[in-house]
Amino acid sequence: MRNRSEEMRQRWSGIVNLITLCAALEVPLRLVFGRAALAPAIPFETVTTIIYLIDFLIRLVRPAWLNSPRGPKKHRFSDWKLVTDVLATVPFRFFLPGTPLELLRLLKLVRTAEFFRQLHYRGIQNWGVLRLVFFVFWFVLSVHWLACGWILLGADWTDQDLSAVYISALYWCISTLSSVGYGDIVPRTTAEQIYSIGVMIVGVAMYSYIIGNVATILAGIQPARTRYKENMDKLSSFMRYRNIPASLQKRIQDYFSYSWDKTLGYDESQVISELPPSLMTEVVLFLKRDVIGKVPFLKGASDELVREIALQMRPVVYMPGDVVFKAGEKATEMYFVSRGRLEVLAKDGVTVYTTLKDGDFFGEIALLLNTSRTASVRALEYCDLYALGKETFERILAHYPDFAAHVHRMTRERQERGM
Repeated sequence: MRNRSEEMRQRWSGIVNLITLCAALEVPLRLVFGRAALAPAIPFETVTTIIYLIDFLIRLVRPAWLNSPRGPKKHRFSDWKLVTDVLATVPFRFFLPGTPLELLRLLKLVRTAEFFRQLHYRGIQNWGVLRLVFFVFWFVLSVHWLACGWILLGADWTDQDLSAVYISALYWCISTLSSVGYGDIVPRTTAEQIYSIGVMIVGVAMYSYIIGNVATILAGIQPARTRYKENMDKLSSFMRYRNIPASLQKRIQDYFSYSWDKTLGYDESQVISELPPSLMTEVVLFLKRDVIGKVPFLKGASDELVREIALQMRPVVYMPGDVVFKAGEKATEMYFVSRGRLEVLAKDGVTVYTTLKDGDFFGEIALLLNTSRTASVRALEYCDLYALGKETFERILAHYPDFAAHVHRMTRERQERGM
């Protein structure tokens, strides 16, 4: 139900923002060229008024499908938004045509700015790209308004082609903003000169913004990759400074490369730990759904058991040839195989008892018997495992007798096979 409400809210916001964009382009042109030049726009004015009126009533009532579940209460329909919506809804063109009051339609752009801000709060991917798109959007809209202002100050164009006049104004506006100024279109009156000064000031401010922010925007398009490259540069410098052997450097670089491919350089546990308990449980169960679904004894387990095990699992990665533990070591954890293959070796380090694969678990024998490891386990390829600590393991066995009995039974079977 929430997803459907959110979808309806987004669709309606899209319709309102599209109408607002069209109005922001059409209203200044109509005021500049006059009513007769854009008479066919009357149906659009009627549609705009109807859409804005419906939106005003909906936002006043605030049904559940219009309220974003992500938005805090303080962002609800406040008094100043009520005023802007009322002024933008009033169709001044029908009873005060050709007056600057028609520009009050543009107050609805406050809604568009709010929409852009909400996109940022949602934490969507590639925010840097969208930020650049938003900048281009406002720039193009500003150029359009400045061109309309130049037309309003210009000479008589009643006998000229309106499209040619508008293109000429755009040409002047862009050349002035970019500080090119070819000199083929120049201000002749005092009003035009003052207007040109204002446009040039806007152009300087625009360049300052671009120089100060575009590099940051482009760098923020892929922040994880940028951070990964910086970390790799630091790591390479450190290894060279400490004269770490080339073979070991290669293994370290391979590990970080694999970690980047799997997690984009983010610490899964740290990110999850910042969530509230209810969301943390949902996210953990989702992330570990593959290994939970592959472990045989968890398929019929209770939700409480699965939840407790999933919350206590700690992700670990082993590279090809890494030894998870050796025979004779003290046991502190058991492991679940999420992805990869490992081999179980006898104490001689040569004899292979068995090969572990996705969904298998190991290391519980020494925990149950409270003894040292009876075998060694070595990774055959890159392996994603989940580790479960000894104290947590013992607590789960005490709370869930059926699970304890199943683990004891499997332990006896492995011991009978000489593992």
